[in-house]
Amino acid sequence: MCTVTVYPEANSPYVSQLYAGLTDLRANGTLELRFGRRKQRSGGPTDVQGMLWMEVASSGQEPPVKVCFDTFDWPEIASMDDLLEADIYFKRSYHAAYLGTLTNELQDKIAPMGLHYGCTSRNESFLLDLRMVFARNLNNHAFNRNPIRASLQLVGAPCKALLNRHGFATFPNLPPFVDDFEVAPNEPAEPRIFYRTRVYSPDEAPYTFRAGRLDEFNGMRVNTIRALKAHFGERFIGGLRPSRYAEKIYPDCMFPNDPGLRGHLDLSKACLVNINTAGLHDSTSWKIPEYMAGSRCIVSEPMKYETSVPLIEDKHYLGFHTPEECVAACAKLFDDPAMASAMRRANFSYYAEHIRPDRMMSRCLRTVVEWRGKPLDGVLEVLQ
Repeated sequence: MCTVTVYPEANSPYVSQLYAGLTDLRANGTLELRFGRRKQRSGGPTDVQGMLWMEVASSGQEPPVKVCFDTFDWPEIASMDDLLEADIYFKRSYHAAYLGTLTNELQDKIAPMGLHYGCTSRNESFLLDLRMVFARNLNNHAFNRNPIRASLQLVGAPCKALLNRHGFATFPNLPPFVDDFEVAPNEPAEPRIFYRTRVYSPDEAPYTFRAGRLDEFNGMRVNTIRALKAHFGERFIGGLRPSRYAEKIYPDCMFPNDPGLRGHLDLSKACLVNINTAGLHDSTSWKIPEYMAGSRCIVSEPMKYETSVPLIEDKHYLGFHTPEECVAACAKLFDDPAMASAMRRANFSYYAEHIRPDRMMSRCLRTVVEWRGKPLDGVLEVLQ
């Protein structure tokens, strides 16, 4: 068994998948989970919401392996200071061509994290949440800045999570549970297409706006909605999430209501075909792992970033570059039930092996313990 010590700084859906994986592995006896206070941060990002630092060790082996997770959308390294200090640095938006600008020593530290989404484990507990929030407030110096607020958070956050786990209350800012996303591939699916997305204003996406790509980015989304609506009619369920900018610029593309996160997830799981377009910075969106957990057929723009186990076009998804190609791919899946059924099975299998939080974290820990060339004592056996 290995011991994982996490030094929490962020309370964000961006790191929730990592915590869910660690919590599930703790529950099945694979690891011991601790929370600690990081002694110093030499620099690092101004925004830590997508970062997680941990150390991995086994009894009698020193020093521990220093591990950093970077779950941000963009290919740039979020914290060069963390990269320099870490032994291994897991990057969500892993792009070998970009990383080629770094020294060989730094490149050797970086590994693809895999597909990423926001989710919560049912194996969390009140005491575990309490320890995590206490450590996070210490790392953020919250007790020094505002001791009353920090003390309220110390009890309030674990209480909210406890009520959510037992069904007494649903808090929209808490990610859904892992099994809320899952649908077996043999479950019936409506022959419909689902695509609910958002557009960004220049203020919301200044980098994309400055690069002159915002109209292209938003245009792909709204023109895909228009093409699917025109061709499939009532078989298409989709549109834009509400915002002042979307309602002003693209009033014909608005989704008819706001179903909320759970309602959005239910619609996704009900429809046979789900659509994905590239995120800001060409990131692979959270939709892909969500669709795969629900064993949906996927029609997607090309994915720019690498994963440890590649997704295969025509097996895990049908690709498109234009709205017209998106329409044709959807029609192909409707016309070929055998292809659709095979894609559903392939996607759920990929999810179960490589995306589900305990499997994703188990793979990352295998990478950690194999990185040194002499694995941590007795750890590989339990990370199969």
